[in-house]
Amino acid sequence: MAASVRRGHGEAVLLLHGIPGSRQTWRAVRAEFGSACHTIAPDLLGFGESSDPPDDFHAGGQADALCCLLERLGCASVHIVGFDFGGPVALTICARSPERVRTLTLVSTNAFTDTPIPGPLKLARVPLLGEALFFAMCSWPGLAGMWLGAVGKRETLTFSRFVDELPHRRGRRWTRRIFLDSLRHLRARYEPVQRALSAVTCPGVVVWGDRDPFFPVSVGERTANSIHGASFEILRGCGHFVPGEAPAELAAIIRRQMAAVSRT
Repeated sequence: MAASVRRGHGEAVLLLHGIPGSRQTWRAVRAEFGSACHTIAPDLLGFGESSDPPDDFHAGGQADALCCLLERLGCASVHIVGFDFGGPVALTICARSPERVRTLTLVSTNAFTDTPIPGPLKLARVPLLGEALFFAMCSWPGLAGMWLGAVGKRETLTFSRFVDELPHRRGRRWTRRIFLDSLRHLRARYEPVQRALSAVTCPGVVVWGDRDPFFPVSVGERTANSIHGASFEILRGCGHFVPGEAPAELAAIIRRQMAAVSRT
């Protein structure tokens, strides 16, 4: 697993990107942190400069690789931020190594087995048709449509910046595989993730854009309510891609979480 150059000093913050995406998702957020903390932004397995997953490419396999990365970097404790697919990965780390996680921030993610699936995406369960649908979605025209439909603050997350954060061809291939697998085996893949929500013992915050077309605000509220003591933050005017649309606001929320823990 490849991590970008570590930035800053002090407490470690692990930033987990979504799909489609790469560690470049966090460029603007890391710039907001500056040198105030030690940010770690890895490419998940199958994305960016990381190797392909050896076996389990879903949350479990990704979490195992990240725990190994943290050991290698000497991080005994860490604040974790999971966006989109990074959310289930973050929750899996919390379930497997709760003593390691100081705070948890979940951003525009799904952790439930029964979250409503938009009509067209239900076609993922149809052999061949599902593959064709997600091939089109992960093509450049499909990704352009995603920017138009899922980015609320397009003046901040411009199309050129959005494209810069996207994975190359291999990453788009793994995006298709993970999406299809998730939709076809939703209960099996997400039951452990949903259980992990209620087992979180560290302070948590859930962050959502009020214009997210994939997961409505009600899913964010339910996520926050499933974590004991978690708070819920709504970012007005944001769509799904919060790290690129509102990096200053997201960084401020994470810093508040870290400061609250440091005072206790």
